[in-house]
Amino acid sequence: MRSTFLLAALSASSALASPWGQYQYTTDLEITVDMSNSAAALGSRTNFMADRRQEQPPNSSRGPFKTVNIKVGKNVQNKAIRCKLLDNNGAPIKAARGPNNVDTTFADAGKGEWTFLQESEVSSIICDPAFKKGDGTAAQPEGDKEIRVLLQDQGTELGIPFTLREGSRDELVVGTSSEFSSIELTVPAAVKDSLRCQLLDKAGMPITLKRNANVDTTFADGGAGPWQFETPKKTQVGKIVCDPTFKKAA
Repeated sequence: MRSTFLLAALSASSALASPWGQYQYTTDLEITVDMSNSAAALGSRTNFMADRRQEQPPNSSRGPFKTVNIKVGKNVQNKAIRCKLLDNNGAPIKAARGPNNVDTTFADAGKGEWTFLQESEVSSIICDPAFKKGDGTAAQPEGDKEIRVLLQDQGTELGIPFTLREGSRDELVVGTSSEFSSIELTVPAAVKDSLRCQLLDKAGMPITLKRNANVDTTFADGGAGPWQFETPKKTQVGKIVCDPTFKKAA
């Protein structure tokens, strides 16, 4: 009940920020993502444009949440638009609506809220007209060229996500002085085992990584989870490079 009050307060504060008519017109053209955890008195409301892919962190709180409710404005043409939630590791959150409907993207359809399979904090919300119903396509939409890289350090509970594009060499300068100890890569399904990336330290030298028995200076997704820093065990990262020409060490 307390989270309901919080969401109501969020709605009221938004309405006070502009004349009611203007606010109502705007929300009728938007997607509203409400998340809540009534037991912990937590709630968040985030609005999205309906005609494009958009990614935002949740407003007010990251949770942990138990439910999400997608509300499509009455003047939005694409009533079937879907949204996805990412946890602190950059992984899609699964939720259910009814006994047989479990997914990683969520629609309105006038059927109310979705319940998380596991209570979770939410780091990011993505709403995208390209998302489709169904676990496989929802987690990685067909034609998606996005590469997600999550740098982490469990010792300081630090996690920073980055996004690159798949298809050609792409580089990203890491603009933080924080030190990291692991990295996780999520890539399109078609190149999950073949596309490799590399981390360079602030001096431009490759960082050696380890996952199980694999030790290398380039790393792939492979659906096998994060890679741990091996040499050194913890360091600042200067650049992330993803390149289709990178090969696994012999």
